[in-house]
Amino acid sequence: MKAASRKDIVRLFPGIQDHTVLEILHTGTNIHELEAALQLLQNDDEGLIGMKQRQDERIGRLLAILRQSEIRPLAEDR
Repeated sequence: MKAASRKDIVRLFPGIQDHTVLEILHTGTNIHELEAALQLLQNDDEGLIGMKQRQDERIGRLLAILRQSEIRPLAEDR
């Protein structure tokens, strides 16, 4: 599957900083992985997030990047 674009990232995570977008782009994350990370962050269930991070290395890296930047998705914008 094709990697997510800058536009995809900004649409899902409004207000995200440019350096965080670049970091995510370098992971090769696709749109489905971005949406999965968004859903996990919206649910904010630490047990579920931890399990998913262990299960999928790329989503785990994506979640780590987003958390480090303190990105919080806007559920109403979806």
